[in-house]
Amino acid sequence: MRDHQLKAWLRLVEAGSIRGAARSLHLSQAAITKAIRELEEDLDAPLIVRSSRGITLTECGRQLTVRARQAQNQLALARQDIRHLMGGEQARVSVAVTPMVFLSVLPDVLQDFRRSMPLADLTLEEGLMPAVLPALRAGSVDFAIAALIQETLGSDFDFEPLKTLDVMVAGRRGHPLANATRWEELLDCDWLMQLSPGSQHTFLLEQLHGLRLPLPRRIIKTNTFGVTSSLLATTDALSTIPSGILKIEPHSDLLTRIPVELPLRPLTLGIVTLRDNPLSLAATQLANLFREALLRANAALG
Repeated sequence: MRDHQLKAWLRLVEAGSIRGAARSLHLSQAAITKAIRELEEDLDAPLIVRSSRGITLTECGRQLTVRARQAQNQLALARQDIRHLMGGEQARVSVAVTPMVFLSVLPDVLQDFRRSMPLADLTLEEGLMPAVLPALRAGSVDFAIAALIQETLGSDFDFEPLKTLDVMVAGRRGHPLANATRWEELLDCDWLMQLSPGSQHTFLLEQLHGLRLPLPRRIIKTNTFGVTSSLLATTDALSTIPSGILKIEPHSDLLTRIPVELPLRPLTLGIVTLRDNPLSLAATQLANLFREALLRANAALG
């Protein structure tokens, strides 16, 4: 497979038609058709199905798309590294960061990174696991500093554990159930949960079912820590969060632990990368800075 063929293939997938891919790449439709035919001959497999409504990817085509994107991302990283070594174009790094990290060590890490790479193009995303894994697979995120239950991580990822995070039931300061110890006392509260596959709250519901405990009667689905923390602090809703958040302002003044007797599974904080996809020089340096900062801050994050 040649680079121009993979570029033609990925543009075809994005455009949804041979005409659109040709227009986007400033090539003829015949050139795009030839590149796709050569890919099919090389792989000895059909990649698309043509119809009056356009093209549809076969399962082979979908698998090629995933790998082709990874290959193109790795070539882009190689170009970045070489340009960086030659003093040319600055690096690009994208990282997903879990709330426990962006509330604590992130400012210091960014300051250190900027000292060494002041012109680097840096993208930060919120590191909730259900969004992180597809982004890692697609190559839009280089690595993630994530808090997860390790069993939920697929075999196509590498994980370097750095810290165990205890989990608690949390509510606002002055919550009417602030002294509740029985799970049944909390069932009528609104529960703030991120329920995408692989999330800690999905695992919590499975755990409750396994313990034969009733599930919360009212669940509000949230997709960001900002929404969750705001509602926790201003309403009588509850959620499960890492207990270390109580050591970080302003959450230490706004939230409290609900001492319910429930064996909550801890989370593991660490670095997640896509297996067999080496990081660029810039991403490696940023990951090292996160690693060093988290190891230094272990006591504070506890």
